[in-house]
Amino acid sequence: MRKCIYCGKEKVHEDAVMDFCDDCGLKVWGPKMLATLKTNYTKARDEDDLVHMDTSATLKMLRSDVTAREGISARERKIV
Repeated sequence: MRKCIYCGKEKVHEDAVMDFCDDCGLKVWGPKMLATLKTNYTKARDEDDLVHMDTSATLKMLRSDVTAREGISARERKIV
């Protein structure tokens, strides 16, 4: 089981296409949109067209690159 990105509880199955539990999905999008999202994500996964990105790692890399180019320390930019 994986943790839900919204509530943090370990309620997401390993093979799920979404990173949130059904309870949170219903609260955020409602039943119709959640069903549509699941259908579209599952179809994309089945067609090997689903891309997962770790955006936190990408942002950290971009910030460190800008910091290096500008000669500014991470502490000065308040990026820790």
